[in-house]
Amino acid sequence: MNATLRAIIAACVLCLASGCFPERPVQVRPLPAPAPEQPAANLPNKLHQRNWTGKLNQGSCVHASLVNHLRWLNEYELGERWRATYSDGEWDSRLRSRLDAADIDYSYTIKADPRFLDWANATRRGAILWWKPAHCCTFVGWVNRDGRQYAAILDNNYPGRFELTPREQFVRLWAGYGGFALTVLDDPASSLPYRRSA
Repeated sequence: MNATLRAIIAACVLCLASGCFPERPVQVRPLPAPAPEQPAANLPNKLHQRNWTGKLNQGSCVHASLVNHLRWLNEYELGERWRATYSDGEWDSRLRSRLDAADIDYSYTIKADPRFLDWANATRRGAILWWKPAHCCTFVGWVNRDGRQYAAILDNNYPGRFELTPREQFVRLWAGYGGFALTVLDDPASSLPYRRSA
């Protein structure tokens, strides 16, 4: 018998002799699941990226929104590399070309399809999208308040808070701003820990 097997047997005998195993069944009580986190892509305030001006003296809202999105997806290094590499104005086809060149998997819509945002919310990924005139923001999920559903938006011009817009109004305005949204296909951050009630 080799030494490892003898050590395992000795540990089992010691555990049985010392009472490691309970004499009676352990009582287990199921706990209710916590309410889903709202918004689903609840990026902490300290990680919110503010818009910046690039070399061409243009705002970098698309890149700032993508940095926020990447941080939520635990891609901090990629987000910092993206911020250091890209700035100024951006449009959807060039952004997709740059993501392709970086070998980043993503999904997108150009039709303001709310089912895309439903999916981005359900998978807790969030998305970046055209929002407000000539501006890009981060969609962090749907929020339910007082029986109504709102889009929660992180605007990189106003980090530190989420803006809420009723769903129907949001979808209509989003379509008017071009209807583009994009989600990188990485795993989101873990849910917040919760305490059981007494």
